[in-house]
Amino acid sequence: MNLYEVSYPAGMWGDHPAYSKLKTAETSGSAKYDEFLEASDCWDLTFIDFCKQIRVRKVGQSTPMPGSAPFKSPERIELINKLIQEIGRRGRKFLYSKKHDRFAAFHWANGRLWYTDDYTGVPILMEPGKQGKTREQKQAFSHGGTLWGLVNDFRDYIFGDDDANHNNGYGGLYCPHWGYPLEDMEAILQKSIELGYLRPRVST
Repeated sequence: MNLYEVSYPAGMWGDHPAYSKLKTAETSGSAKYDEFLEASDCWDLTFIDFCKQIRVRKVGQSTPMPGSAPFKSPERIELINKLIQEIGRRGRKFLYSKKHDRFAAFHWANGRLWYTDDYTGVPILMEPGKQGKTREQKQAFSHGGTLWGLVNDFRDYIFGDDDANHNNGYGGLYCPHWGYPLEDMEAILQKSIELGYLRPRVST
């Protein structure tokens, strides 16, 4: 996946000033079309007219750029993305957008960790040790506090914390308020143990 900047000119949406958004996609065309789907929910315009007005440029990629150091533990990103897909296939399908047919995902681009929201498609910079949400994160993240805590647990694990599940509140994967069927929650917990994210609980 690549990282693209989609730029809007001033006045495209009434009196709105010029602004830009980040999108992850395989190609610039995919980034344009994905952004068009979101814009066309609010504005009546054709894809051709949309493309004539916006500009798209590649600003990064999920594989290291030439001369940049790769992430030291890519297997951790892969593990978390597998776990996200397990969560998204079950119960209320958290971290999966039916409209866009995509899961949320982490990736490494230009020496930084990014989380791309399943619904907005916007990559969110996930820096180690940061607390709270930036303005950009508030705009891009489409879920509530429980899942924001979980996503930050995942961030901490990717950066090396082997016991990150409880770091950011709500109980992580042991949260009892997801509204998932019990069998789905048990399957998610079992998958997380098999992958190595959770440690088996020892009964006393």
